[in-house]
Amino acid sequence: PILNSVLGTLLIVAGVLFVFVFEEIGESIKNIAIGIMILLIVIFLVMPGLRKPKSKLVSGLLIFEVIIGVLVSIMFILEQGGSPSLWIGLVIYVHGVVGLIGGYFSSKKQKAEMFFLSLLFATIGVYIFASNLITNQMLLNVLFIMFVAPGLFFLILGLIHIKKIKPKTKKA
Repeated sequence: PILNSVLGTLLIVAGVLFVFVFEEIGESIKNIAIGIMILLIVIFLVMPGLRKPKSKLVSGLLIFEVIIGVLVSIMFILEQGGSPSLWIGLVIYVHGVVGLIGGYFSSKKQKAEMFFLSLLFATIGVYIFASNLITNQMLLNVLFIMFVAPGLFFLILGLIHIKKIKPKTKKA
């Protein structure tokens, strides 16, 4: 519990320092952190879909989506390539298109909610990379959230469990 509380506090302090106090450090680690976040999203969102047996087309599209996500995250980490809007929009768009094509060619009938969600992803992805929506300040805000959200989680988790620790009584 104490370790969780300390880790949570350190993450919150680091987020505040990197974004508001030492902005040059925040600028330098921003792309690395966002690249890692994109990689984690691809791992946790797309990779489970590969484990479920589907048609070869759907599996191939999911592998294509993983490759695109990994390449975009590497480009962010190495700070190569163009606008962040282009790459983040592309990842979202590819996820939506793969969901649409996969739902159409899948052996199981796609639910209406999943169809509209995939259509929404494709539309939002196109809008993001066509309008150059994502700015540098937005990415700094994402960096701040990436530090503060887990920090609050660990801090609250630690504080909840600290109350449950009972002091040991000595027997005479």
